[in-house]
Amino acid sequence: MQQDVISKGRQFVKSFAVTLPVPKFYADSYWQLAIAKKISTVSSVIVYCAGCMREKGTALGHSYYHAEKVAIESAAIVLKEKGISNQSIHLAMLALIAGFLHDYYREKKDHPAKAAEYVQAHLSCFLPKSDIDAISFAILNHEAFKEYQIVDNNDIMLLSNALYDADKFRWGPDNFIYTIWDMITTMNISVQDIIAHFPKGVAHINTIRHTFRSKTGMDYGPEFIDQGMVLAQQLLQFFQSQDVSN
Repeated sequence: MQQDVISKGRQFVKSFAVTLPVPKFYADSYWQLAIAKKISTVSSVIVYCAGCMREKGTALGHSYYHAEKVAIESAAIVLKEKGISNQSIHLAMLALIAGFLHDYYREKKDHPAKAAEYVQAHLSCFLPKSDIDAISFAILNHEAFKEYQIVDNNDIMLLSNALYDADKFRWGPDNFIYTIWDMITTMNISVQDIIAHFPKGVAHINTIRHTFRSKTGMDYGPEFIDQGMVLAQQLLQFFQSQDVSN
């Protein structure tokens, strides 16, 4: 019964999600996203990092799909903020690497620090120390509701802010279409527990709208969160309508 309700809930929210408009970020950033995707396929170091994450698999609801979207969209944010130049392309490459690896150790305590250590240990043969340090800084800075570190370098701060914002875009529809279901499966969460903790969890997610860091994030991020709230309300009503007494 539990698994049947969870399966129906997943299909319900996916079906409802297609009725929502596509967030404006995608149309307004079409070319930046296209360039970011192209870079991700032609850079050997980025292909390597993507492969590492693909092989690692899903941890606490954070899959390769999550990492790929964060990577592409953080790079697009960099390009949108800086325009297209050799410098911005290089920074977008660093954003792609940070995006693919930011949740590499998502299942571990203090996972940003663990992921940053992984970057330091595994990328020294690919990149100069300054690039590795910039990627590590961004990864260390991507957690919500944690102390926000600042450095006196505009490019490093943009890299950090772009990673944070692209990651928090996922707190919108993606959270309810993908992440929550991976977490339910991984952690064996019951429908009763979902209903009991859902309102508090959703309220927590809603507060993220005030924390976007880049101009692009502040312009487009709240729409992602608004759509997530619509899906959350629909999903809660669905679960409350189901008989899960057995």
